[in-house]
Amino acid sequence: MPKPAVFFIPAIILATIFSYLNSFQNQFVFDDEDFVVKNSTIQDWHKWPHVFTENMIQGARKGSNFYRPLQSLTHGVDYILWKDKPQGHHAFNILFHILAAITAYMMLKAVFSREASFLAALFFAVHPVHTEVITYISGRSEPMAAFFILLAVLLFSKNIVLSCVSFILAILSKESAFIAPALIMLYSYFSTLRLRRIARTISDILRAISPFIIIGIIYGVLRLTVLNFSNTVGANLPQPYFYVPLYLRFLTFLKTLHVYFSILLWPFGLHMERQIGLARSIFELQVFSGLSIFVSLFFIAVRIKKWNNAVLFSVCWFFIAMFPYSNIIPINALIYEHWLYLPSIGFFLFIAWLLEELIKKGKVFKYAAIALAVITALFYMWRTYERNKEWRDPISFYESTIKYAPDSARLHNNLAMAYADKGRLDDAIKEYKKAIESGDYYPQTHYNLSNIYLQKNDYENAIKELKRSIEIDSSFLYTHESLALIYFNQKSFSEARKEAGYILNVEPDNKIAGQILKRLLE
Repeated sequence: MPKPAVFFIPAIILATIFSYLNSFQNQFVFDDEDFVVKNSTIQDWHKWPHVFTENMIQGARKGSNFYRPLQSLTHGVDYILWKDKPQGHHAFNILFHILAAITAYMMLKAVFSREASFLAALFFAVHPVHTEVITYISGRSEPMAAFFILLAVLLFSKNIVLSCVSFILAILSKESAFIAPALIMLYSYFSTLRLRRIARTISDILRAISPFIIIGIIYGVLRLTVLNFSNTVGANLPQPYFYVPLYLRFLTFLKTLHVYFSILLWPFGLHMERQIGLARSIFELQVFSGLSIFVSLFFIAVRIKKWNNAVLFSVCWFFIAMFPYSNIIPINALIYEHWLYLPSIGFFLFIAWLLEELIKKGKVFKYAAIALAVITALFYMWRTYERNKEWRDPISFYESTIKYAPDSARLHNNLAMAYADKGRLDDAIKEYKKAIESGDYYPQTHYNLSNIYLQKNDYENAIKELKRSIEIDSSFLYTHESLALIYFNQKSFSEARKEAGYILNVEPDNKIAGQILKRLLE
């Protein structure tokens, strides 16, 4: 009779597939337009070398400081295989998630029990908080980076060259993967604890980790210089929190902890537009509760370490993996659910350890623990399946999300775009105006609103919105194109020539501007 461990990996695969099965019918949503649908770079394999020298949505003629060439290449492969059929794109996300879950299991079982490792990997595979990076096609960078990080950790003691290669693939998938060397050191330390060779191997670990440090430094220098695309990001868009003192950024991170642990324990009310205010004092209730969680976890973990290392490993893994999102190094957001992807492995190992300890208490407790594990996995699968429905199409996604963030300018803008695509022009105008009232810092909102006015032949208001769009961001080329066409059709040739000239100065091969100038010459 085969041992239960034989079924662990197939169980992880099947549970993941069943959890995300209904996501195959979902459409492209949110930033999928920039990452895939309108991205000319990934759609033409001749342009794929550009992903190594441009920000990842340059192909959609937009600016960002995201540099994830490996993710862009996978979107390119998807597009070659599936074109604009989202089913294949979803399959690639699920594949990387499965690979990450299996690699997590294999990594953990080298140090902890197979049963605890399996439960941790299973819960990780099916928890609904991860729909933000699995069901959402553009969220692919998280499972990709996590898979390569976990692979680098797993290979470190076996083949240092392959481990380094995996680390490089990780940082080319997502910038936050620079934390991999710290996770490798953590894992190697606990491996040596198990083998009782601490004193002799800590110095060996530090020496062995040096190639990763060198790779990280080279990558960091490149990202701060030739691969720094921050100048392409509009000044009105969210910027890194450099202006906030370090201690307030750390207090704000503490403030997020109760939110993170709450949605891990009780995954309801999940949404993509989570917001939290900057902390002002350690005596704020949420900040103080976060500090209490932080201190208590480490205190308990250190005390328990004498007879079990799983808890200390879990706590250390969670907070090391969360470091890139702590704003200790300033980034342009304070809280996102998808940041839990890699850190959550530590949380799930802790839950698995609790269940394993319960099993040791006797036969009754053993059956209770097994039943609880099954119920927990099925509960997570059900919540994931239900959460997938909210990503079904743009309208259902934005309408479900906007309930949690009614003052979000970008959600109102994107919901208006979805309405406009369905011909609901009056609803779209209302949403665009709500977006402007919520925060008038997106040039796209005025550009999109102008397109509706053009459909209504209201050129006066269309031009007014386009001029406001340029006031917000003068480099937004779509606005200049639209103005050039309007001016040309209205025989305002000097204005049309001016707009076309500006466009060609920025984008010399622009077809619209080139055609306008050609017709003006004729």
